[in-house]
Amino acid sequence: MILNPNSENLNKKKFAFLTGMIVSVLAILVFTVGNSAFAQPVFTDKLDLGLTSFYPDAASQQKKVDILEQLNYNISVPLNVEDIKDKLGDGSFQSADLDFSTTQPTVPGTNTRISFTGPITTTNGVAETSKLYAVVAGKPKLNTCPVEVQETQIAFFNQKDDANTKAQALSDEGYLVYVTANAAVQNEARDKIIELNCKPNAQGVIVNGKTQKVTVDFTDIFNLLPQNLQQPAKNSPFVYSPKSDSIYLVNARKEYDPSNPTK
Repeated sequence: MILNPNSENLNKKKFAFLTGMIVSVLAILVFTVGNSAFAQPVFTDKLDLGLTSFYPDAASQQKKVDILEQLNYNISVPLNVEDIKDKLGDGSFQSADLDFSTTQPTVPGTNTRISFTGPITTTNGVAETSKLYAVVAGKPKLNTCPVEVQETQIAFFNQKDDANTKAQALSDEGYLVYVTANAAVQNEARDKIIELNCKPNAQGVIVNGKTQKVTVDFTDIFNLLPQNLQQPAKNSPFVYSPKSDSIYLVNARKEYDPSNPTK
């Protein structure tokens, strides 16, 4: 039997990609507070994984940031002053892992870990995961440095245009829209952060992700959530309050590329 060297190389790349995914997932599960559920990886040309998690204190938040940085995630929140220009993220993703387990929910049963992926489509017989879009924004408190926010808004959409419209609406209401595909609104947020003239802390953090309330809107993509959460998500956004004094938010993203398994 004659082996096809191209096929053998492709299999090696797929194996390396899968191994990298498993290592990253295990590292997050071992070192992160929360239950052990996690979104199943979907094989596509590229897999963009978005993570959002809440913590009861700054130390727990920093521990998660350190782990994600070791795994080469781009951290959007907390925001480092050096990352204002190019690491906020455009809000596009294919798979999400969200951990709300450390908070008080207004909708019972929603303070849990929620994982979902975009709809699966087939192009020329190849299964692909559709892109989804997220908007992450915070309304800043006055005279805080690093910048704290009064309220955080997170929303998910099937269509980029709908996500861009939401981002613009939040910007018009005075929110700093860190994560969005709406480049104009994101540039406006960068300018506002710079105008605050805030000196970052020792880690370079200028927006620390500390917030008093988080609203997470799944209404546009409710059917992608776990079955028990679909009806509540369809009815209204999920609202979370801190169990102690504040919620500490971490938002990050990583792009997995099977053609380059080292990333």
